[in-house]
Amino acid sequence: MSAKSAINKEVFTPHDEKMLVAVQVKRRTKKKIPFLATGGQGDYMTFICLSVTNKKPSHVSITKVKQFQGSLSFSKRSMWTIDQLRQVNGCDPNRDCPEFDLAFDNAFDQWVAGSAGEKCTFIQILHHTCQRYSSQSKPEFVNCQPKLLGDDETVDSVVFRCKVFLNRMRKEVVINGRRQGRHLLLQGNSILHSAADSVTSAVQKASQALNERGERLGRAEEKTGEMKNSAEQFAVTAHKLAMKHKC
Repeated sequence: MSAKSAINKEVFTPHDEKMLVAVQVKRRTKKKIPFLATGGQGDYMTFICLSVTNKKPSHVSITKVKQFQGSLSFSKRSMWTIDQLRQVNGCDPNRDCPEFDLAFDNAFDQWVAGSAGEKCTFIQILHHTCQRYSSQSKPEFVNCQPKLLGDDETVDSVVFRCKVFLNRMRKEVVINGRRQGRHLLLQGNSILHSAADSVTSAVQKASQALNERGERLGRAEEKTGEMKNSAEQFAVTAHKLAMKHKC
């Protein structure tokens, strides 16, 4: 299980929340520690997580989660509501970079993500979530590449094209089964592998397009999961059809 999956299961699921995205980060500048502070717990990993409650009305939170060296558990350290977020600074509007800043009502942090791609994914989903759930004034996104702040229509069109492709593949298998009868059994494996490869390719292309254009990855991830389930059901149906003609 990946660290992010473990965080969702351990930190958010017990509170009836769903983690939308998480990014592993390190501070760009050292945090000032009080002169008398003692009892540090050593090295640790830090994650900035975005989550939403499953119950309506939805409440969105940004949480700092840490895992200390030698420990398998994760712990919440700080948490803000999405309405407390005032500004997201992408640090460079002209190129991919791992640095970004988050400014809240009572806090300001300068972070560097594990990679530029991880940071871009986090900002894309954070931007979409703010547009959807912020009840007060929406936070300001500055120095962010345009691709990270894309619109909603393109992602919907990508998902729609993938669904059309999947339905077409399903119909072709059914028609071929009626026309070819027992011959379908001999070509069953080939059809299934071809369909699976085609669906996988379509999903990969959709994901690539979303990453390149900076569209709504939150919803796209859910839709891709639904498409994956549909593909698995499609494979089972085709196999049953092949076995039926064998008999």
